[in-house]
Amino acid sequence: MPPSNFRRIAVDDVTPESLVNLLEENGTLLMISDEAGMLGNFSGRYSNNIPNLDLLLKSWNGETYISDRATRASIVLKKPYMSICLACQPYMFDSMINNPVFRGSGLIARFLYCFPVSNIGHRKYDTQAVPETVAENYKRLIYKLLGKKFAYHDEKELYLHFDEKTYGEFVDYYNRRIEPMLLTDMAFCKDWGGKYHGELLRLCGIIHCIKCALNGIEPVESRVTLDTFCNAIEIGEYFREQAIYAYSLGDVDLGTIKAERVINKIHSKHITSIRQNDLYKLCRCTLFKNAADFAETMDMLEEYRYIVRNTSKGTNNKTITDVIINPNIYR
Repeated sequence: MPPSNFRRIAVDDVTPESLVNLLEENGTLLMISDEAGMLGNFSGRYSNNIPNLDLLLKSWNGETYISDRATRASIVLKKPYMSICLACQPYMFDSMINNPVFRGSGLIARFLYCFPVSNIGHRKYDTQAVPETVAENYKRLIYKLLGKKFAYHDEKELYLHFDEKTYGEFVDYYNRRIEPMLLTDMAFCKDWGGKYHGELLRLCGIIHCIKCALNGIEPVESRVTLDTFCNAIEIGEYFREQAIYAYSLGDVDLGTIKAERVINKIHSKHITSIRQNDLYKLCRCTLFKNAADFAETMDMLEEYRYIVRNTSKGTNNKTITDVIINPNIYR
């Protein structure tokens, strides 16, 4: 009997090489994680800090991906599609938004962001469960959508179309609203803003397919209506505001971030005085390119009187720099 494998729907901690094989076998995937640690695999964790983002970028819109390796047969993915859903801690988001490779490649611009309001201090321990009818209806809808997805993916791509009125409204909305905002509200997140109209189209497609699934009709048998477009705008405007907020967090001066890391390390070790070289060894991370880069951060801390430095000559006439910490930082 020929081998039979279950179809994979989701992946979590996966390497770029394994992802190629999984997409070849399954066609589409959902990368879902409550930690987002797998992004380190694509930023070079296991490849000498050499990023490998090509497949992530191409699977956003189904571009053909060709992988040629000497140790295996060539793999051609004609239409790789993958959704990514991450619930990450603030430190992980900071590393993403400030990663020059993620930012420069356009990966950051492909995400929709959501920063929920914290309810810490107001939570109740004994909360009501999701009603069984709601959970069951949701499960049935997801299974129905997955069934349609797998049935369509292996065949010729199908296209959804606006009706005539809705298409005119979309063109008008782009010209009057979206394009001007690239010079105002979204001026400092233009890479994300440049994809905003595409995000609205994606939302239209998702909402349209869900409506069709609920009504038992095929998505291609009906046009995307103005009502669906309005639904997409309502959701899209929320994500637009969240993206502006996300990019504002990422625009914190890198020098300030470096200085905060050094102060946090001093705090955690309760340091009152230390050699600058020893402090550099404690703080060595991807933020600092080399000792000279670290010295610039120390200059900044001394300028703002967090530290005082004294230099002297040691053995072999080498310059020794002692760092004295301002005791007020512990108050």
